[in-house]
Amino acid sequence: MIKIFRRCLSIICFCSLIYFSLILAINKDFSAFTIDGIKLWLAFVVPSLFPYFFITSILSSLSITSKISKLFSPLTRKVFNVNGAVGYAFFMSLLSGYPVGAKIVCDLKENGVISESESIRASAFCSTSSPMFLIGSVGSFMFNNIRLGLILFFSHLLSAICIGIIFSFYKRNDKPKTEFSLQSQKVDNVLYESAYSSVISILLVGAIITAFYILSNLLFSLNLLNPIIYLLSMLFKDFNVAKGLVFGLFECTQGLKVLSGLGLSCLPHCAFICGFSGISIIMQSLAYLKKAKIKTAPFLLSKVLSAVLNLVFCLIICLFV
Repeated sequence: MIKIFRRCLSIICFCSLIYFSLILAINKDFSAFTIDGIKLWLAFVVPSLFPYFFITSILSSLSITSKISKLFSPLTRKVFNVNGAVGYAFFMSLLSGYPVGAKIVCDLKENGVISESESIRASAFCSTSSPMFLIGSVGSFMFNNIRLGLILFFSHLLSAICIGIIFSFYKRNDKPKTEFSLQSQKVDNVLYESAYSSVISILLVGAIITAFYILSNLLFSLNLLNPIIYLLSMLFKDFNVAKGLVFGLFECTQGLKVLSGLGLSCLPHCAFICGFSGISIIMQSLAYLKKAKIKTAPFLLSKVLSAVLNLVFCLIICLFV
């Protein structure tokens, strides 16, 4: 039965691939979608991520890595039930944004620095957007208001901390490793290696963002997303809000761009999208987590919780500012 199911699934995937290949070949908007996706990446993602990729790459090459881990150790053990190395991952995730946290957690698990239960706890809250993206790209550029970017950032930060506390109860009796060491990378040319790895990382992110931008717009142009959009528009009483949310579920930057153009009232919706991060970023993170054999289900649950908590904290903060 399983073999028959797999064969049917393979046939469906193959037919779907042929169908979309033909659509791409005859669709006159395909080139425009590609160019727009690249522009979106260049305008909002490269300025916010590349500097942090570069900085964190340099930090990882220096002895400061172990010092940061030891500094965070007492706090992370008590609050998040993980050792200090995860504190380093959380710090770097907050500094650099998606998917740096997932990559560091993967490295820690593969190197035996954290246990299996610690890796699951860590993957839940070491998956955040960067302040440069939330404050700079979304706040300053999209909303043209840095204050709104700060609201998104603090909502995001509080959400991540809450998720870390919630997941600290996952296999609570499995205590963090008491001994760990993080070896500094020894490279002959730190600047060259950091610049090279940063360029490769930002190009990879750009390729995935562009691919999902093309996919979401292609599905929308073929009216395949309309049923979902219409259902959400009945809930929010606004077709454009529903469209922005659906686009954001695929690729967060595109969804944020659509929602920010609708005004201040869409800030909570943007917080929701920032928390969920979009299928595009989730796939990037899962690529690292699966490599280290870290369970997928708890991570996906954490992204749903993150979206909800981001929305709630954004609404609460907006009441006081």
